[in-house]
Formats: sequence, C-alpha cells, structure tokens
Amino acid sequence: MRIRAIKETPVETTESRRNAGYAILATLKNYGIDTIFGIPGTHNLEFYRHLPELNIKPVTTRHEQGASYGADGWSQVRGLPGVVITTSGPGLLNSLSGAATAYAESRPMIILSPGRPVGQEYRDIGALHETKNPTGAVNSIVEFSRRVNSAEEAVDIIHTAFRSFAHARPRPIHIEVPLDVLERETDIDDALLQARPIGKPQPAPLEDVKEAAKLLAASKHPVIVAGGGSIPAAADLLTLAELLKAPVITSINGKGAIPEKHRLSLGADLRLSSAHEFCRSSDAMLIIGSKIGEAELWDGDIRPAGPVIRIDIERSQMLTNITPDIELPGNSKAVVPQLLKALEEEGVTEESREVRDLQSVFDALDDEGRELALELAALNEKIMDILPENTIISGDSSQVTYMGTTTFYRAPRPNSLLYMATYATLGYGLPAAVGAKIAAPDRPVVCLLGDGALMFAIQELMTAVEQNLDLPIICVDNGGYGEIRQNERDRGIAPIAVNLVQPNWVQLAEGFGATGIEATMETLAESVTKALETRGPSVIHLKIGEKLK
Repeated sequence: MRIRAIKETPVETTESRRNAGYAILATLKNYGIDTIFGIPGTHNLEFYRHLPELNIKPVTTRHEQGASYGADGWSQVRGLPGVVITTSGPGLLNSLSGAATAYAESRPMIILSPGRPVGQEYRDIGALHETKNPTGAVNSIVEFSRRVNSAEEAVDIIHTAFRSFAHARPRPIHIEVPLDVLERETDIDDALLQARPIGKPQPAPLEDVKEAAKLLAASKHPVIVAGGGSIPAAADLLTLAELLKAPVITSINGKGAIPEKHRLSLGADLRLSSAHEFCRSSDAMLIIGSKIGEAELWDGDIRPAGPVIRIDIERSQMLTNITPDIELPGNSKAVVPQLLKALEEEGVTEESREVRDLQSVFDALDDEGRELALELAALNEKIMDILPENTIISGDSSQVTYMGTTTFYRAPRPNSLLYMATYATLGYGLPAAVGAKIAAPDRPVVCLLGDGALMFAIQELMTAVEQNLDLPIICVDNGGYGEIRQNERDRGIAPIAVNLVQPNWVQLAEGFGATGIEATMETLAESVTKALETRGPSVIHLKIGEKLK
C-alpha cells in the first residue's frame, strides 16, 4: 500500500507581518538557512507565518526529538547550523536529546521557541505549556539559552552565534522569544538582518608552530589523530599526512577527514587495542580537533613514545585526557597550512621522509574489528559492496553501527557517517537520515541501525514518506537490546527487559506507506540493490543469528 502526501489547498494568502518572528527568520535566511525542523503549535505560529515568504522549507517531524536529530543530520551535510522551531514547554523539552547530542559532539544548532509574555514568567498560574524555568532547564544542556526582550536582541544573538560557530567550539544555542515580543510589529532596519562577515579562521602563534614543526621534522614515525575539529582542514590535512608520511587515525566524528581508502588512513578505529598499541609505538603525535574522548578510546591509552602536539579551536580542550608538549590554539583550517609552511622551512619533503610499512597495522585492526562481531562485519561488508561511493550512512547507538559500520565503511569524505559517538543516543539514525536526504537530495542516503534503535523513532518513517524521500532503512534485528543483554550476562544476570517483542516489520513499513522488504544474509545484497532502486522510503528487515543474543 502506498500513502500519498496530502496536498493542502490554501484558502487565502498568508498575511505578511513585520514582527520579531520575521526578523529572526529573515536573518537566518540571510545566513543561508533554507530549511527548518519542528512542529507547529499554538504559541509558535508567528515563526511559521513567515516561512513561505522567505522560501524556507518546513519539515514537520512527528516528534520534536526527531526535529532536533533531523536538524543535526541536515547540519552535518550542509555545513550550516541546524534550526529547530518548537512550541513552548513540552515541545521545547522534547527537543533536548538532540540539543544534548549536538553539545556533546560539538555541532552547531539553533533552537527557537516562544515563551510566556514579559512579566508573566514564573507566575505558576496554570497557563498552557507553562514550565517552571524553561531557559534554566535548556541552559544546563546547551552552550547558552537566552530569553530576549526585543527583535533586535534576538537578531543580535543570531549574528553572535554564527560568529561563535566559526571561531569557537560549535555547540547548540537556544533563543526564547516571549509571546508578546514574538507577535509585536517591529521597525527593525533591514540592514540589521543581513549576514555579517564571519572573519578569517584564527591561526596559532608562529613561534609555537615553528617549534611543533621542528619536533615533527625530527620524528621518524609520527601519527596524526584527527577529530571532528580537523574537518575544516581536510584538504590540507591530506597534504600534511603525505608530506610527513604520517598515518592518520580518526575519531568517529573525524571519520573521512582524509579518504579512508588512502594508503595512510587507519580509519576511525581509535577504540581498538591495535590502534592503541600503534599510537604508543609512534615517536610523535599530532592531535587535531579532538578531545580524545573516553567514549571513543574504550579505556585505552594512546600516549606516544615521543612528544604530543595538539591543535584545537578551544584552548581548554587541549588539556583533556592527554596533556600536550606543545599547544597550537586556533582553527585547524588556518593552523594546518601554517604547519605545512613551517615544515617546508625546516626542509621537510616527501622524498626526505621514510615510508612506513602499515600492512601489519591494517591487518591487526581488521582482525580485531571482525573479532568484535563477525556477523556484523560480514553484513556491513555486503552492504558497502553495493552502495555507491558517495553514499551518506546514518547510524545509531546500535551494535551494527559501532561494531560494524564505523570500521567497515570506508568513508570517502567527511560527514559521510552520521553518528554520535559521545552521547550515544538511541533514536538518532532515522531522523538524522531524513535531515541528510533533505540536505542532499542528489546523494544516496541509507539508514543502517538496530531494531531497538529504530523503534525509538519509528514515527519519523511517516516524515520520510511525507517528504517523498528515496531512503533505504536497513533494520538489523537481534531481538531487542543486544549489547545490554550481553552486559547482563557478563554480570551473571539472566536477561531482563531486553528481549523485545517485534512487530511485523514489512507490514509496519507498508502501513506507513513505505516499501517493506524481508531479507536474509544470503539475499541482503539483492535487497539493498532493490531498495536503492525503489522510489520513496523502504525498510529492509534483516534477522541476524542467535550468537548476538
């Protein structure tokens, strides 16, 4: 059964109003925002009023959590902050898992919500959606939450946010606009709504760069660890790696910082003990834009035998988990070219560097990855053999992602795997895939996740149908929460509350108006090929073996 999207027939043209809602959205449009995610509600309609006039596409998710995850996926693909519009109270609070994800993973996001009129804060009079202290609640999750008193103040915060996203660690912000401020007509000058120059990326102090170059030039076996903060410098990062003959291993957020099929790429396997051993054997380490997070190290130690140099846009981040010998504070987009120039001044050339044999390292990482979950490795490889080179894969906090896709998907470029290694939230994969496909309609987007994760956000399948997205969703069914099931067994606990009753996945997909496909490991390649050729969303259901239960 196919469900057709309902076409709305407008009764009348939307009345134009120059209020604070217009000023805020016009400013966002001037920075390149052409899509917002959210759900219309009683109190936020003066945001929605202006979307047609400004040619901003609204994506109506079926839950505000899906809106913030969708905005995050869109943001990674488009390179702009994702924008979420919620209503007051429950709508705002529903979006906070996505906001917390963006905070943990250092991604830009702007959340807009209405609030109680000026003077009615904290009244506790039983008003609709009344919340004790919404900005206080959100402020404890995001970079900052502000309640504004005028359109001018809100617009100024947006300008500040865009500059901050470029020159500091990008993290979500929230703006609450009181209802009376939101609806009030404003004569704010159009010039104040125009995008402002962001400024050039911040370089590091030259003396520190020169000292770092001397240490790297003197090393014989350096290694580069690239995090999400290295992505702005991706092109120069590859040049740097080739100049130093330095292998690059990334965090999951840095996955694809150099093409992962390149001879110097060790992939995104920083968590594996083989990677830890290799890093410890190196005589110098350059860390670019990574907090070296505990969640990605799996309690490992990657301290090298020689000096550590760290590049980071936030000086405080350079002191986390590994203390550097040299700090290079600045934007990687500016600092990596500085380092290249300094190395050339030191006389470093590709011909002067020793070519390191990495085959044993590749083999060790591959073997260890397969030992974690052989079946997940095999199904990921089957899928990767079918997918086009430029595919975006959206994962979830599912074993199939962090024990499979992170290793066996060789990303050709950054932001090709949408994931959240630190926050590790369930329910991310499907709405993030929706956001990514809307951001890049001409690129293949595939959602690959577990059954437990998919059920966290299954309502967003309706969003994908409504948006008419060609989106294969591969549901790997291990009967529930497979990792927690194993955790219980490891503690001597019989499986409790982890073996989940499953729907008929094919019928569920068809009920939403998508295509349902039942697959086995033997038919998986054929099923993925069929899904890639299918118009609209499709759900492939793959039941995997007992060994993961």
